Amino acid sequence: MEIDLPTLITMLVTLVLFVTCVTIHYEGLRAMSRWVALGPLHPRVRIMTLICAQFILHLIEIVIFALGFYILVEYLHYGSLLNIVDNAPEIHSSNLTDYIYFSAVVYTTLGMGEIVPLGPIRFLTGMESVGGLLLITWSASFTFIKMQKYWGHS
Repeated sequence: MEIDLPTLITMLVTLVLFVTCVTIHYEGLRAMSRWVALGPLHPRVRIMTLICAQFILHLIEIVIFALGFYILVEYLHYGSLLNIVDNAPEIHSSNLTDYIYFSAVVYTTLGMGEIVPLGPIRFLTGMESVGGLLLITWSASFTFIKMQKYWGHS
């Protein structure tokens, strides 16, 4: 199997995006862990704060992947998004919010299916799903550990 240059560049971009998101997630959870340990916060407030902060972390990561899609499609032309509406497929001319929506659907493995990736960006689509699943379960594990610590104190 031969890998062409657009596919290779898409794979490298995917790796950079994934490492960036893992680093942001790690540092974000680390900062949250230190922050909730400070001060006299009520345990419920600690957990609610953690959940809201994790939501923001995931949103940032979704936007990072969306920017990757946007650059690969709009500037490098390494694929496109096909919009399937009313059984009339058409190439999707997208703005950044469409890429954020598509990225959120992929990151969460929701898979609505009305926008389909074509070309080398399919690799990024699949890997974002794996990455999103890992980061979401990491957040869930982190939350579980913190809830065990603070749950009985409320």
